[in-house]
Amino acid sequence: MVLRKISIGVAFLGGLFIVVPIFHIFVTLTSKELLLTLKDREVWHSLFVSFYGAAWATVLGCVLGIPFAYFLSRCEFKAKRLLESIVNLPVVIPHVAVGIALLSLFNERTSLGRFFQILHISFTDTIYGVILAMSFVSISFVISSALIGFNNVDPHLEMVSRSLGASAAYTFWHITFPLALPAILRGAVLAFARGLSEVGALLILAYYPKTAPILMYERFEEYGLKAARPVTALVIFVSLCVFVPLLHFSKRYVKS
Repeated sequence: MVLRKISIGVAFLGGLFIVVPIFHIFVTLTSKELLLTLKDREVWHSLFVSFYGAAWATVLGCVLGIPFAYFLSRCEFKAKRLLESIVNLPVVIPHVAVGIALLSLFNERTSLGRFFQILHISFTDTIYGVILAMSFVSISFVISSALIGFNNVDPHLEMVSRSLGASAAYTFWHITFPLALPAILRGAVLAFARGLSEVGALLILAYYPKTAPILMYERFEEYGLKAARPVTALVIFVSLCVFVPLLHFSKRYVKS
């Protein structure tokens, strides 16, 4: 009984730790500040850039991450554990360092940068740079979740499918992938959220076009807390409107 009361108390404190700072933003916001923010085209443009970039970053992360996760789950080799550890590096590396590393590799003076320039793609202060930075910092969530999903699929099901004459591609798309999809969806939602909140790498690689976090940082640096607060409140509200349905959908899909 005592342990139960302690766990409830700690859970309550944990909930307050998350809810109170967010609630305080909305409580301290005046209707005038909110109205001015709703009329601010720069704010809405930054939100569009954030969601557009995060969406494409998630797609890119899935295209690159899901096959990689499947390879890790079905192949055994000496460096497998090392490779699985490397997958999580984008999470642990300081994201300013990520921006410096990406800028060093993809700037216009490098061979890779010149190659992409032939395709009329530049990563410095462009939407392509935003997508690249968001993809790098979020792809670990896709790979890790997909790897868990594929590892939970019994290989014997694939073997039975192949023994009945199904091709490897048919087996993957009709058996393995559907069974791993709930985990992949959770990873994609987390990757989308992580890309949306990125700041450090974007400060170095692609300050422009401004994402919502960059705009909040800029308003705070130039005008102080009062100017940054209404933008923050709007970003939090829009994020809740997007992520609550996404998380609800992913949970319902898992249960079904």
